[in-house]
Amino acid sequence: MNWRTRARRLTCTIAVLAAVLLLAPLTARAGGSTPPPPSNNDLGLQSGWGITVQYSFWLTERTAVVGVHTDLIDPDAVNGPHEVRITFPANYWNSGGTRYPVLYLMHGGAGGSSRQWTTEGGAAEWITRDAPLITVMPDCGKVGWFYDWPNMNQGMQAWESYHIDQLIPWVDQNLRTIARKEGRAIAGLSMGGFGAIHYAQDRPDLFAYAGSFSGAQDLEDQSIRATIVEQSIQNGYWSYPFGPVIWPFDTTWVENNPLRRADRLRTVWVALYAGDGINDQDILERTVGWSSFQLSNALDAQGIPHFWWMYGRGPGLPWGCDGGHNFNCWNFAFEHALPGMMDHLWHP
Repeated sequence: MNWRTRARRLTCTIAVLAAVLLLAPLTARAGGSTPPPPSNNDLGLQSGWGITVQYSFWLTERTAVVGVHTDLIDPDAVNGPHEVRITFPANYWNSGGTRYPVLYLMHGGAGGSSRQWTTEGGAAEWITRDAPLITVMPDCGKVGWFYDWPNMNQGMQAWESYHIDQLIPWVDQNLRTIARKEGRAIAGLSMGGFGAIHYAQDRPDLFAYAGSFSGAQDLEDQSIRATIVEQSIQNGYWSYPFGPVIWPFDTTWVENNPLRRADRLRTVWVALYAGDGINDQDILERTVGWSSFQLSNALDAQGIPHFWWMYGRGPGLPWGCDGGHNFNCWNFAFEHALPGMMDHLWHP
């Protein structure tokens, strides 16, 4: 299939998506009746690095919720209030001056939020129960895709600048972290799996480990592009995270394709997980699984050691993982990845 055929097909796909979505109400940017957020700061966290702390409170004995504001992110770009969830090691508050490594654990797209890994299917607190590890779960946007959007006419979405230039130093300012490459890991599911690899490729000096659970790792795959376009339109955006999507104007998509930047991961340990879909019609998981396989091949071509597991569809996998694009598999993948992650981090 030549480039003209691919371009025509992608154009048709986007046109159909736009036509269908125009017939449906756009709910993402509509206002709703929500209770006002709390105003207390139970953790005593300080504002800084462009982040204003609006509130903090304990969700559980180990997990806190922090409301934040930054001029880099339009509040409407987030599903719900803009927050960061932090899960602490079990003995953090009784360990004196001990410093801990940090995992930045990213959520998926569309309906995802900082809540996803704790109260919306994810079991991050349970999985990390015995790990000397701080887990930071930030908001990453309805359709943020871990990039500073080229077109911000509908509101600020400078996600990479927020996460890298503001959030990481803010966490190091407020918590007892090991504030260096050997003390940081990043991982995520779906959109967040892309984000983990993308940030590790852009800033290999910051992360010792990057993990992807069902991550979309090929921005030149037509199905992945169509999904990102669909998510954008569904959420009321008529520009896209990486700019124009049609050749020859899609240079930002191509330049940020993880498959083309595998060599940047030479100093980062990479772990890739994906399933084969719950059945042959599970196009989403099968597509991201293929993209993860392609990234593994690209790393092999560069002679870069890494871990790759296509775990298929089960049966017999922990957490009831059926190979689908769901938390049964993402919890399983995270739990399996954690020991290897800790092996690559400095920790007490």
